[in-house]
Amino acid sequence: MQFVDPAYAYPAVSFVVLGVFAQVASFLYLTALIFSGTRLAAAFRRRRRLSAGATSAAGALFLGFAVKLSLAGA
Repeated sequence: MQFVDPAYAYPAVSFVVLGVFAQVASFLYLTALIFSGTRLAAAFRRRRRLSAGATSAAGALFLGFAVKLSLAGA
């Protein structure tokens, strides 16, 4: 196995430790995403022009991807 040594006397302990590390990392990452997303949403609500610009930029990006995709098949 990649992360657990099968020759170790107690491989279940390695799985538990690996699982705990993965859960802690996931919790910290998702917590950061939630708090930064909340702040970003509040900033977009306060600044209508910023919100409109970001929406337009995302739309232009998707249109650019569509053009690139349509030209790639040709």
